[in-house]
Amino acid sequence: MNTSILGILAAVLSVLVAILIEGASLRSFLHLPAFLLILGGTLGATLASFSLTQVSRSIRDLKSSLFEKEPLELQSIFFRFWEKARKDGLLSLEEEAKKLKNPFLQKGVQLIVDGSDPRTIEELLWDAHEELEKKDLRSAKVFETAAGFSPTIGIIGTVLGLVSVLENLEGGTKVLGQGIATAFIATFYGISFANLIFLPLANQLKSFAKRQSNERQAILRGVLALQSGENRRILAERIEPFLER
Repeated sequence: MNTSILGILAAVLSVLVAILIEGASLRSFLHLPAFLLILGGTLGATLASFSLTQVSRSIRDLKSSLFEKEPLELQSIFFRFWEKARKDGLLSLEEEAKKLKNPFLQKGVQLIVDGSDPRTIEELLWDAHEELEKKDLRSAKVFETAAGFSPTIGIIGTVLGLVSVLENLEGGTKVLGQGIATAFIATFYGISFANLIFLPLANQLKSFAKRQSNERQAILRGVLALQSGENRRILAERIEPFLER
């Protein structure tokens, strides 16, 4: 199981255990109106801040980061390409390029096969890398924004609850106490959603973006080394700093 999922579960569980140790009832923390207000309000404010495409991409990226595939064995892949290019020339890599499932790597190898000069290849791959990196970081920004709105929506819920309490002061001290406690549940939900869910997921997406960035930079340097005909040792030195440890 992904460490982010484990971490969130551990954080939520620790809060529940703390509530029980304090002698409070879990039922008193279950308040559907407050839950719906935080969830709906945060979702609405976040959707108003980003396009639907950006929000959809952030959800796809989150799924990819939580259930991430094994990283490419780039060193083995480039060594294989190097051997084939040394024996049969760079044009022989065209068939290999068609088999690749990584679009960025496929693009790099295809540029070699097409005979593009090194400067052009570097510029095209770097531009593509920067654009992908911006999109990856924007996905993290979506969840960071949700984490910013969530506590504020919680305060709004608390204010609404307190207004309701103040309108019914004739109910007595017990009713007044219950009403105030219920009102503050919205703040509890808002802060909890932000710090136990949205911010950890945003950090997970940032880490995922960094890993993807390193992989693309390794590919870029590997492609350039392959085209220039550098030996295996130099090729390995080019990509090694960016490989996943």
